[in-house]
This record gives sequence, C-alpha cells and structure tokens, in this order.
Amino acid sequence: MEIRQTISGDTHEILVSGRVDGQGANQLEEEILRAMRSGAQTIYINLSLATFLCSAGLRVLLQYWRQMKAVKRTLLATRPSPEIDAVAIPRSAGGIRAEPRYFG
Repeated sequence: MEIRQTISGDTHEILVSGRVDGQGANQLEEEILRAMRSGAQTIYINLSLATFLCSAGLRVLLQYWRQMKAVKRTLLATRPSPEIDAVAIPRSAGGIRAEPRYFG
C-alpha cells in the first residue's frame, strides 16, 4: 500500500493506493492522525486507487470520522474504486461517503 498526502490550507487529501490490509490500516491511521494534529479541518480519503479495504481499514475510517465529527471537523471517503465501492463502504455509512473531490 502507498499513501500520498496533498495539503491545501486546512484541507488534506490522503490518496490511498493498493491493498489496505491490517498493516496498511495502521499506516492509514498514522496519516489521518498526522493530518488531524496539523490542524486539518477537512480530510478527504481518496480511495480511487485502492484495490482492497479490510475490516481494520474500515474501522479506522469510521473511528476517525466519528472523532472529527465530534469536534466539528470533517473526514470523508471519496472516489472509491470499483472494488471498494462494491463491498466496503455502504451508502448508509452515516455520512462518511462523499462525492468525488479533485485536488490540483
């Protein structure tokens, strides 16, 4: 798994590529925490290049979505790849999904 982060003001995009397995979930969590500690108001998790998302990865997304929401900040999963969209993030996941967002 590879992670690349783009920052624009207080908005961060974390682009995830490859398989998010147990070890990858830990790496994703570290990146989300880094963004939160740097004062990010909005964090987009771009899953367009992710090929697999294990339950630990989904747990990380939901855990930090809840934490960000509790402090009036935003964490959203965006652009899920077809593999992820089909199974991992239901549209009823409590607001964690977002429409595509493009940084440039």
